[in-house]
Amino acid sequence: MKKLLFLLLIAFSSELATAQLDLTSLIDKCSPSIFKITTYDASGNEYAVGTGFFITSTGTALSNYHVFQGASKAKIKTSDNKTYLVENVIGWSKESDLIKFVVKNELNETFPFLKMNSVSPKQGEKIFIIGNPLGLEKSVADGIVSSVRADDKMGETIQITAPISHGNSGSPLMNMTGEALGVVTYYLESGQNLNFAVSVKNLNILEPVNAYKFPPEDGSETVVSNNNNNTSNNNTTTSDLYAGSKVTFCESVDDAGYPVTESTVFNIVSGGRNVTVYVDNGTTQIQSTGIIVDVYKKGSTGKYDQFIETKNFTIKPTLVATYFDYFFSSSGDYEVRVYNNEEKWINDGHVTIKDKNGGLNIDYNDPSSTFYYIDAKVNFCTDLDYLNSCANAGSVFNISKSGSYLYVWVGQDKALKTSGITLDIYKKKGKDYDDFVETKTYTIDPDKSAFYIEYTFYDAADYKFKFYTSSNVWLQDGFVTINYK
Repeated sequence: MKKLLFLLLIAFSSELATAQLDLTSLIDKCSPSIFKITTYDASGNEYAVGTGFFITSTGTALSNYHVFQGASKAKIKTSDNKTYLVENVIGWSKESDLIKFVVKNELNETFPFLKMNSVSPKQGEKIFIIGNPLGLEKSVADGIVSSVRADDKMGETIQITAPISHGNSGSPLMNMTGEALGVVTYYLESGQNLNFAVSVKNLNILEPVNAYKFPPEDGSETVVSNNNNNTSNNNTTTSDLYAGSKVTFCESVDDAGYPVTESTVFNIVSGGRNVTVYVDNGTTQIQSTGIIVDVYKKGSTGKYDQFIETKNFTIKPTLVATYFDYFFSSSGDYEVRVYNNEEKWINDGHVTIKDKNGGLNIDYNDPSSTFYYIDAKVNFCTDLDYLNSCANAGSVFNISKSGSYLYVWVGQDKALKTSGITLDIYKKKGKDYDDFVETKTYTIDPDKSAFYIEYTFYDAADYKFKFYTSSNVWLQDGFVTINYK
């Protein structure tokens, strides 16, 4: 018996050592792809410190938007202590706190990089991060996935137990095969070990229109837009010329050119009306001879996806603010997107136009209108938590050839006010979801704010789930990709 126990202890110790060696090997494998970022202000003073990592061999990398926000220059230091300038930012999303950029690669070097995995991790899955918390370079932390959450603004976020601190911003969140699952973003100071990363699947929302070029080392050039015309704006030394801009709406402007009676809601009478749109860049000159304005209207999905028109206006480049009158011919919620004449994004403004005579037939409290369900969501998951909400919502799942089921959760912040649900299911065929699969009906409690169903998938495909109330009012759509294991 003693001999058997001794052998078991040896086996257990050997297994534990192998697991530790695996993590050690992963750290050695991944560390060369991860680097320290230091940003600088216009005077050359150190501005912020963060982390980033390469995602291509040519020097394309990821980090957090907030690491670069307000900076005039940025450098990286790799694990072998080499330094490179950040040359071009090629896309970002302020909402998801993601930024994609390239470093200056004069010698055409080949960089080690991390592969990305956009499949949502499972609760309890082991993960680790490598970063520069509080400037302590190449620090390693490990833990597990606490949860995968869907955030209205950030997209999919991954909650982890691995400890993070200032300086970890932009660190890759990696699984136990060394693939990047997300970018470490923030933690909740009011809680204990509540740390979050933004999933790499959110990269599809990065906006290349915001791209800009950093100045070279000697500062002889300044930031230019990403249209490759090499035109410099010598009156600015900031990394984002329009960082302090805003777009507001008002009744008119006074003799000094300042807005009068600013508002986000205006009434119109039959035939429409003009509203003054005021573009303010703070104390910085707009440095553009014109502005381009795209106008969108909010559609039934709750997104500003109905394009109205594009307008062009000529302005003086020395202005720090400008304005124009825009004619709204119908009621609704509008988004006004303003760009300079090189199509560099300045800012967006939002305004609601109401018909003074009652022509705006939108009642967000009337369940007979689809606007009642404007905030509803559809989530897909393999498990439910104790509140019967998705514990690990995702958009891509693997099934066996014999079929597997998922939970489909539908909900909002107020009662659904319908006793029945109709579900139409479609497969993607080409570019459109026009391959009808089946219709399902369900009875639900109208006083509940959410419900869920179990649906079994047998075929690998891209699916659209289209939900209606018992009164045939469109509620919301959900999209999911099913793959075979």
